[in-house]
Amino acid sequence: MEVIHLVPHTHYDAIWVFTKEDYFYINIDLILQKLVNLMEREKDYKFIIEQTYLLEEVEKRYPDLFNKLSRFIREGRIEIADGEYLMADTMLPQEESLIRQILFGKRYVKEKFGVNVDVMWQADSFGLNAQLPQIYRKCGYKYVAFRRGCNEIKPSEFLWEGLDGTRIIAHFFPLGYRAGLNLEKLDESYARLKRVAFSNHILMPSGSGVTLPQEETVEVVKLWNETHDSIMKISTPSEFFREIEKFSDRLPVRKGEMYSGKYSEVFPDTSSSRIWVKKNLRKFENWLNSFERFATVNFLLGGDFPKEDIVNCWKKLLFLAFHDVVPGTGMDSGYEEVRQNIGFLNTKLSYLTPRILNEIVQNDSNKEDFGDIVVFNPLSWEVSNWVEVDLNFDEGQIFNIEGLRCGDEEIDVEVIRFRRYEDESLSYARIGFVARVPPLGYKVYKIVEKRRKRKEKDTIRIVGNTIETKHFNVSFSPENGLITVEKDGMVVFRDGNEIVIESEIGDLYYHREEIDTPIKTESGEGIRYGSFRVKSFWIEKSPLRRVINIETDYYSLRWPYRLTHKLKPIIWRHKFISFRKRIIVYRDLPRIDFLTFVDNRHPRIRLRIRFRTGMNLPEYTCECQFGAVNRKTNMYYFKPSDWKEKPSGVYPSLRWIDYSDGEKGLAILNKGNPENEVRNGDVYLTLLRSVSILSNGSAGPLIPVPDAREMKGYTFRYAVYPHKGDWRSAKVYKMGYEFNYDLIALQLPRRRYRLRRSFLSVEPENVVLTAFKLAENLDGIVLRFYEAEGKDTKARIEFFKEISSAEVVNMLEEKDEEFEKDIDVGGNVIELEMKPFEIVTLKVNFSES
Repeated sequence: MEVIHLVPHTHYDAIWVFTKEDYFYINIDLILQKLVNLMEREKDYKFIIEQTYLLEEVEKRYPDLFNKLSRFIREGRIEIADGEYLMADTMLPQEESLIRQILFGKRYVKEKFGVNVDVMWQADSFGLNAQLPQIYRKCGYKYVAFRRGCNEIKPSEFLWEGLDGTRIIAHFFPLGYRAGLNLEKLDESYARLKRVAFSNHILMPSGSGVTLPQEETVEVVKLWNETHDSIMKISTPSEFFREIEKFSDRLPVRKGEMYSGKYSEVFPDTSSSRIWVKKNLRKFENWLNSFERFATVNFLLGGDFPKEDIVNCWKKLLFLAFHDVVPGTGMDSGYEEVRQNIGFLNTKLSYLTPRILNEIVQNDSNKEDFGDIVVFNPLSWEVSNWVEVDLNFDEGQIFNIEGLRCGDEEIDVEVIRFRRYEDESLSYARIGFVARVPPLGYKVYKIVEKRRKRKEKDTIRIVGNTIETKHFNVSFSPENGLITVEKDGMVVFRDGNEIVIESEIGDLYYHREEIDTPIKTESGEGIRYGSFRVKSFWIEKSPLRRVINIETDYYSLRWPYRLTHKLKPIIWRHKFISFRKRIIVYRDLPRIDFLTFVDNRHPRIRLRIRFRTGMNLPEYTCECQFGAVNRKTNMYYFKPSDWKEKPSGVYPSLRWIDYSDGEKGLAILNKGNPENEVRNGDVYLTLLRSVSILSNGSAGPLIPVPDAREMKGYTFRYAVYPHKGDWRSAKVYKMGYEFNYDLIALQLPRRRYRLRRSFLSVEPENVVLTAFKLAENLDGIVLRFYEAEGKDTKARIEFFKEISSAEVVNMLEEKDEEFEKDIDVGGNVIELEMKPFEIVTLKVNFSES
């Protein structure tokens, strides 16, 4: 006999089509107040609440209501399902953002209500990344129910396997989370759900976004049981899953990410909506992660750890990572809260970062030599990277800067700009250089005012229209600024960094185009009327790099616009977009950096960058959280008639994508531009989409969103890494981190300092650190790392202090027998074996020194 688990619920949005305060009023004053009244009358009624951000607000505003909710939660009549601080988008935020959403949420639930959250209830996130089975299991979840992305509908229950092999019992909502919303149509929903259910237990969610509890539910269920052969019960997700768990050894296994539009929408085009939100999320994720690591180092040195400030920063950032915030799918006024959070993060971290970093270098013992500049590396391996620093001097202090010295090492610098006093000494200088800094550590440099003449062979030079380096050759066109890169005699791409302007008539959820060809490209494709016009082209030269500069305007009309192959333009009209591009080729780094400045006044465009590789391959690789996945190319042409959402061709990635044929490859690194596509051998990176409505009515209400027209100025930073071999042999994942996690340079008062220090290193290079923090219970230091190439590995972690104890814990920082591992601890070193794509969390204590 079938048992139908009717699960009353409401889905909470922090912002979407209402403001944050609107949603508080609807959810607290209307929904939860009514819920409590209903539950006091109807002892058989049950309900679920998702996110603790809402409960925290109830606790602050309505203590009596909070106490009543607490009682029902402890009794099990209200179940916390999901249990995150805020329900995260799982495709766009970085690794630690996803874990902190769960960590903060679950700790709150445990502290306030004394219960565990067993069910991850992913009601509305736009697809699920491939490592979530491992993340969820190691965050204490036993089960996951989700709405979007499954590529198979039958059976609706299965074992979902992550990249590392971790499995979790999963349920896909075949009818979404509204299957039981209309109590008058339960028969229809039951029949459809029964056809795809694995067992006789059927989950029927009864709710939707911001939905009031239905008082008649109890009577409807009673009537059903009187008139049907099946049994219906008002239930909770965990009750349903406990029944499904009895069949776990017979459930089919499905692997990888849940990001298919076959049975549900995943809205891939939201990866480029309101791009400023994505850029800011990435910026402050990188900054906060780096700061937290060095604050932990400072704590271990006996200094300050601003725990309250760090928690507040994380909570502001987690609002940006919410599933309707970072995709950019809400109304304009809802994003005022986002801007306030960004302002808070910028102010707080701008103050805290230099204070903590200065404290580290001032308090570190063993002073060796004088220094003027310190450079910090937040990553767990030695990094060589470009860094810039502003320097201010007293009159007569410094007259020239020709280099920097650390011990016996002397390096070149580029003086980017400067000011002088009347005596010709420097009052200010901004310099750039390539620093090689120890793992999670620092290096101190002294200014060299005059260097001895050296005879060195140039390792970067311009020959004709080609910049030659030891890594590759970069050919450029002065006519349009497009570049071609050749490595070891192989062309990696031609006419690269090309701006492609495309038609956009879609909304925040979907890209739609009037024409299937570009409006215009820099190489001349597109409709005949408009054209790019190069205003200026020049190259900056220094011993360390060459910087190609191009300033270009796009005009919607040029005349003559016929016979353009032989008639030069005479009249240019309707300039709505201006571009300034800087292409940076380094002497000592194997990547090319791009800064593209866009001043957009065009309300209906998608703007992308294109690289033509000439390779036609069936797949390419995208980084996901804690790993990488392969995706199909040319999905733009795949138009299945029976899919809920036809593929648009684009996908989100985390920090990088890679397109390689095994001999050569092209990796594109991004800093908050996650949307990409590979079509006909061309690799695209989306800069922005300009739209004017929230939705056309299919995904949400038709609300004007003038701010989403993106008629503003932007600076986009991205890079390419041409390489031999595939992404693994080229260590593309390391390049993605190095491009995102900048070296941090500060000026020091001239005195004696330790010249170099590493506080933590992780080996080999395919093991990557993602967290180094003070434990939430203040009972140790927590570090988290993962295997990045998909191979068995022996990891070695070396600290700067002797270890007194170390243990493997789960992501909630608790000892968990299921995930115990053997670890070898000796002195200041930990060694352990890791499986492919495995994530490990350690809690470590150190000996007093």
